[in-house]
Amino acid sequence: MPPETQRCALTLPGSDRRATPGAVTSTDTARLTFLREAVRGIGTTLDLKRQAGQLAGLAVPGFADFASVHLCDQVVASEDDLAPQGLQGAVVMHRVAAVHHEDLDCREELRPGKTFVYTTGTAMARFLAEIEPVLIPHVGDEVLQQLPAELDSPAARLVLKGSSVLLVHLVAHGGALGFLVFGRKPDRPAFVAADLTACEEVAERAAVALHNARIHSDEATASAVLQRSLLPTPPPRLPGVEIAYRYHPSSHTTQVGGDWFDVIPLPGHRVGLVIGDVAGHGLHAAVIMGQLRTAVRTLATLDLPPGRLLAQLDAFAQHLGHTQLATCLYCVYDPTTGRSTLASAGHLPPVLVGPDGSNDLLKVPVGTPIGVGSVTFDTLELLTDPGSLLLLCTDGLVETRGQDIEEALHALGRRLTAQHSSLEDTCEALMRRQHPEGHHDDITVLMARLNGIPCDSPRK
Repeated sequence: MPPETQRCALTLPGSDRRATPGAVTSTDTARLTFLREAVRGIGTTLDLKRQAGQLAGLAVPGFADFASVHLCDQVVASEDDLAPQGLQGAVVMHRVAAVHHEDLDCREELRPGKTFVYTTGTAMARFLAEIEPVLIPHVGDEVLQQLPAELDSPAARLVLKGSSVLLVHLVAHGGALGFLVFGRKPDRPAFVAADLTACEEVAERAAVALHNARIHSDEATASAVLQRSLLPTPPPRLPGVEIAYRYHPSSHTTQVGGDWFDVIPLPGHRVGLVIGDVAGHGLHAAVIMGQLRTAVRTLATLDLPPGRLLAQLDAFAQHLGHTQLATCLYCVYDPTTGRSTLASAGHLPPVLVGPDGSNDLLKVPVGTPIGVGSVTFDTLELLTDPGSLLLLCTDGLVETRGQDIEEALHALGRRLTAQHSSLEDTCEALMRRQHPEGHHDDITVLMARLNGIPCDSPRK
């Protein structure tokens, strides 16, 4: 083995890190262009796989003919993933992004989504453990003989033979995330030490961006898990009331917001309907949402009227140790009398659709949001006819740039008058009509058909 290979952790024949003197060429220009575009493009998204795809795409075709991003299993695995069970001490890697020049006939070999298990003692396992980049100016037969089993196929050999290859680690905050691979076909100048240096700089920046994306993804996942655990499912079956709901987190971000709703059985066949929205997104908002939802359920067991319940909820929010505003609407419906009592802490007014097709935007007195402190909440009481439909929602359902929200709610009520199908179908049709393309903010919809029950029914 040539002396110059001793610095390369992969210890493959033909690898080299020595500087290669020479005049400025088109490859120098390609290197500088790649470096400049990478510095500009890295960190523009918090989506882990999109970030990796952008990184690989910046290298091809100017700097390299193929590029791929490989990340450790613990970086990309979610709680629902089942990692391959390799031998003890083996390293599991995932190729999360790959881009290649269209002339390369290697779609299957270089496709993203493949998983590799590198066992202890192999060249790739040593490369991953020693955190030392590798430059292989020419992939000859000796190098091909050391290919991991996952890459040792006729197609892979056809792609790699005679190519020039760079392997650079992704390390952030002392932890290894994975590595980058860049390759050039035999008809292009081989990579030189200056290319490796440029790729190391790119990898350093990319690792930080990928680390941030991973943290963001972990937080979003935790938020989603928390939110799913707190949202009631399936809709409860209660006498005199039919319930349907939809919850959709924002489609233009991976973050989960602070929307919540609840349906709470109360004594005497009554039911409490709750909807709220904590300001902000992510894990912090989801945690606050969970605390407020639990507090509402606890206060509801005291059978407090809506105004007093919101006042107690606001007092509870003062002791959370941080300032976080939230809107909330609480309604208590008594199906034996048809009477509803509503109070609002800065939330959107509900829409009431009568069985005759009439619709009304209820004038619930609007108090200040939860978290302001030292406030009281007035209530609205009304009688509803059996078969009336009550719609509670968050602003994501109706908020459109340039349109007044009250006007949008009135329009929503007019559309609902034409609905004669089941409540579930009505709820689904409403979501499709309001957001046909699925691009929206966080949306929560709670529908209740107030059917009522005869007054002589036994009360609990």
